[in-house]
Amino acid sequence: MKKAFLLIGVLLLVGCGSIVKLFSKGSRIPKEDFSVQKNVVYYKEKPYAELQAMTWSLDGGELVREKNFKLLNKEDLDIIGGMIDFLSERHNGDEIEIEFNVEHDTERFKL
Repeated sequence: MKKAFLLIGVLLLVGCGSIVKLFSKGSRIPKEDFSVQKNVVYYKEKPYAELQAMTWSLDGGELVREKNFKLLNKEDLDIIGGMIDFLSERHNGDEIEIEFNVEHDTERFKL
């Protein structure tokens, strides 16, 4: 009986690990790959996004500053999460929003 529970436990651990790997998009983007010069965010020394607007909103009774960035390079959209992490840490407390145009009939962004 103990062996059966042990075997089931091991199978669950292996299965859960496989599912996490399946849904995660690889490793996290290192924050050191990002830098900021004036209003432009660079990824590996190439322009990636530009600050478009700074707005204020009332969110749950609190005044929150939002920074809206427009993507300059849409080739690799998997970098956006790393850029948001980098900017959130750099501008503690600000909400970060990323804007980019979606081409019509793009399979990746169908609703």
